[in-house]
Amino acid sequence: MRSSPGAYVLVVHLSAPAAIGVGSLGPISLEEGHYLYCGSAQAGLMPRLARHMRPDKKKHWHIDFLTCAGSALGALVLKGGKDTECRLADAVSDIPGVEPVGRGFGSSDCGCPTHLFHVRNDVPLSTVLDVLRSSFPNGDLNGQSI
Repeated sequence: MRSSPGAYVLVVHLSAPAAIGVGSLGPISLEEGHYLYCGSAQAGLMPRLARHMRPDKKKHWHIDFLTCAGSALGALVLKGGKDTECRLADAVSDIPGVEPVGRGFGSSDCGCPTHLFHVRNDVPLSTVLDVLRSSFPNGDLNGQSI
């Protein structure tokens, strides 16, 4: 999977509320809790995910601003092309208890409103991830330890 193209849902935790400046999007106020970010890596999933896990990196993508403010915990991955990222964002946006955050966050190259979502604090993260996995019944969406 190192050089396999695909998409992922990155799970990030903020231990306290934060206001992060996100390049041209400007400041975004974020609550404490779990966030789901839908992204893709056409040149290889594992190198991209490993980069997201590192706290010391140059801020290049929108998600870098969030991972530097919080902790990336892991990811669910799905093989496929660039459109797979948007399919994941659509699936995440349909989950009860998950709310879109930051219009344009991670979605500057597509028509999606955002690729960043906050899991309400009264909703267990495990429930959200189970619902997301069930949205891809062929078992295509798998958790990866990074």
